[in-house]
Amino acid sequence: MSLKQAFSKIENYRDELMDICSKLIQCPSSHPEGRTVECVAYIKDYFDQPGISTEIYQRNKNKPNIVAKIRGHGKNKIMWIGHLDVVPAGKTESWTYPPYSGKITEDGFIWGRGASDMKGACAAAIIAARILNELKEIPNNVDFWFTADEEIGGVDGAYWLAQERFFQGEVCIIGDGSPGTSYNPAIDLGCKGSVRTWLKAWGKTAHGSRPFLGDNAIEKLLKVIPHVKKIANFPLDIPDELEPIITSTIEYMEKEEFDDKQKAALLRLFHYPSITLNILNGGVKTNVVPDYAEAYFDIRLTSGSKPVRIRNTISNYVKEACEPDVKVEFLKPSNTAGYYESPKTLFAKQLAEAVELSTGKKPIFKLLTGGTDAVRIKRFIDVPCLGFGSSIEGQAHAPDEHNHIELLNMSTKVYTVFPLIYKN
Repeated sequence: MSLKQAFSKIENYRDELMDICSKLIQCPSSHPEGRTVECVAYIKDYFDQPGISTEIYQRNKNKPNIVAKIRGHGKNKIMWIGHLDVVPAGKTESWTYPPYSGKITEDGFIWGRGASDMKGACAAAIIAARILNELKEIPNNVDFWFTADEEIGGVDGAYWLAQERFFQGEVCIIGDGSPGTSYNPAIDLGCKGSVRTWLKAWGKTAHGSRPFLGDNAIEKLLKVIPHVKKIANFPLDIPDELEPIITSTIEYMEKEEFDDKQKAALLRLFHYPSITLNILNGGVKTNVVPDYAEAYFDIRLTSGSKPVRIRNTISNYVKEACEPDVKVEFLKPSNTAGYYESPKTLFAKQLAEAVELSTGKKPIFKLLTGGTDAVRIKRFIDVPCLGFGSSIEGQAHAPDEHNHIELLNMSTKVYTVFPLIYKN
């Protein structure tokens, strides 16, 4: 079957593609529960209809993972990996439509938590798997994985699956992230890493009317927080080979609408750590001096930089605060932040070819500012990973999250074409 015929099939599945995305949004999978039972049941039922083989892997009964296996006539195996879990919706009043409604509007948008991150891409992969199955004779084997727990480190999802070596393949397409648009497509060569950092402060309780009898843990914490945030001005040690990719990434991102302050932050985004204080806990009652408080930071580092240097520098900054009742703690960092692949590999060139065949445009190569399951996969398995998702830029984790049929259609084409042209 020609690519033209394959694309025609994809067009015939437009309505079904939107419906699958909508149905997946309606399946509850948000954290803190992060259950994927309903999503996996829906996917299995869908694949059972055309007789596509599936297998379920789980170590937590509430967080199953499912793989659909498409068999080709060659020995090579391609993996596509995406996640089914989503972050919480936040305040419902911030949404135009109910966050788990999967509302489809006449202008081709699908609304709801996970539409962009990343149930839209999962829907595209499901349709691609169906079309590849209908083609009967394809040159490569493809495993389409739909996993749990990406939003919390892949604990019962990709991290566990990689650790146990359930993932098997020569190359891996990560369905997370934004692919740009059909007129400006992009492939993610890698993604950032992080240094999980938090502060803990201890004090002494007292009645709020006599605070001098207590020792306020929150006030101690607030004194130290600015010292941690100084890390935003610490230059990262970026591999020289990444500089052209950083330049193309910034040029790509500059197409978004930013004010002057945001533009200045963008220009620093890859050469310095980004840091944001996202959780602050402390106190039990308004009339009680708090004896404990904690602060959690999200610190992101560009691919290839050294997290240990950042950890040690933050530790020194906290010591400078001279607050003995405040301690800094870290999740053990990796030796190198995130990951990245070379754009010169055969895999990168062939995925770029698949994108160009699908869109008529040559894609740029960029780095993803967030993290993906590729970091966990590459920790245990030596397999090249490239990202091509189906997310609208800036929609991940945002209120009023949405996606569009044209973007889903583009990703479906790429996921269908690549297995047809890949050669090892």
